[in-house]
Parts: sequence; structure tokens; C-alpha cells
Amino acid sequence: MAGRKTSILRRILVQTDCAFWCIHDHLDVLAYLGLPTLAALLAGALGLVASWRTWDFPPEVNVLIAGVACPFLALFIFTAMPLPCAVFAWKEAEGEPATAGECFAWCRRRAGRLAGVLIRLGLLWLVSLLCCGLPLLWVWPRTCLTPLVALFEDERRIFRRSRRILREDIGVTLIGSLYLGMGIVLGLLIVLPRIVLRFPVLGAHLLEGSWRTAVLEHLWIFETMSGAILLTAIAMSWWMSLTLVYHDIRWVREGEDLKRRIARLRARLAT
Repeated sequence: MAGRKTSILRRILVQTDCAFWCIHDHLDVLAYLGLPTLAALLAGALGLVASWRTWDFPPEVNVLIAGVACPFLALFIFTAMPLPCAVFAWKEAEGEPATAGECFAWCRRRAGRLAGVLIRLGLLWLVSLLCCGLPLLWVWPRTCLTPLVALFEDERRIFRRSRRILREDIGVTLIGSLYLGMGIVLGLLIVLPRIVLRFPVLGAHLLEGSWRTAVLEHLWIFETMSGAILLTAIAMSWWMSLTLVYHDIRWVREGEDLKRRIARLRARLAT
């Protein structure tokens, strides 16, 4: 059992490292692929901030927005928008470099399958969030591969196929924990200026009160922009890592590579 867990952890770390290097080597293409995610996050964040700064909602509405609406919107954006990056990672793993237009076109061709998956996932997320989010701890690791199955396979029973291909749920939990930890650490850096300015730390109290008030009043702009960029980068690298893990599972455990070699050999012999 220890060896199996070690192999899962090693696979995750290797594919995560490959995803980061893929982003580093193809930043020009991935910048275009990440634009829909960044635009959706900025639009959602600015809309929520503007609403909260303009109107005074009752406490019950604030709880509903913060506990259900915001997480649901974040889950949808985090799942749907970065999928062109998953297509790019798949093509790279196949040794077939792709352009941004080809990745978007691939997603458009699979839009019907993706829409059905996202609707079912949305219902699961909504029910889970209405139950304080606790069911997500069980639902999310078992359904996170469904968009990839919809993108790269023709299997009709997508959710059953997703559970079958990913028997090691611990693998998704580990990679999710890794990205969650990175997000928390980097998120703390975003709110660090507010903490420094609000409390007498590092000499910030020596600034004039009017300057500190003005900076604190407009600091939300920096936090919103930085948070959207950070979440976009995490979402892109998450889906690329998950795609590479999914590709590795299919090629190694299910023998996809061997099947293709046999098919090529049969085609060569037939000619």
C-alpha cells in the first residue's frame, strides 16, 4: 500500500512539474487561452464588489451570496473556462503542438457533451452548497474528470467512465490539496498590504492618516485584479496538471500507447 501511495504521489508531482514547464515554454499561446477565465473572474468579482459597495443587503442575503452564489460561480468558472488549456496540454502530451484557435475549436466541437456534463455538475454543486458544502468533499474528487472524458472520449456514460478511469481518488485529493495550499499562500500575499496598512506593522502607522485612508479605500482594485490573475493561473495549471495525469493513466494503466502501436503495425502490414 505504501508503494502504491508513493507512486501516485510521484505521478502527481511529476505531472504538476510538467504542467508548470509547459506554461513556461508556451506562455504566448496560453495567455490567449487564459483570457476567457480572466475576463469571467474579473467580471464576476467587479460585479460582486460593486453590488456590495452600492447596496446594503440583509444579513440573510449576504450569507446566501457568500455561501452559495459566489462558490457556485467560482466552481463554474474554474471548471468551464480553462478547458482550452486542457486541450493544449493533451496535444502537447500527444506530441502535437496546437494553436489557441485549434484549442478553442476543439472545445466548440465538443460543446454539446460539455454542456450536458456542466449542467449535471451544476446541480450537484448547488445541492452540495445548500448542504454547507460538505457533500463536495465526496462529490468533487469523483466527478472532476468528467469534463476531460467529455473532451477526449466518445463514451456515452461520462460519469461512470470518469469513476472507472480514476480508481485512485486519493490522487485527485492530493493534487487538489497541493493547489489549495499554493492558492492560500499566494492569496495571503495579496491581502498583506491591507494588513500592513491597517495595523501598526513595519512602520505603516507613520504615514499620514489621510494617505492611509486613501490607499485603503482603493486597495480593493489591486486585490481584485491580483486575485483574478492568481485564480486564472491556478485554474490553468490545475487543468493542465489534471489532463497530464489523465493522459498518463490512460496511456500507462489502460495501455492506450500499446493499442496505438498495434493499430499502426496492423495498418503497416495491411499495406
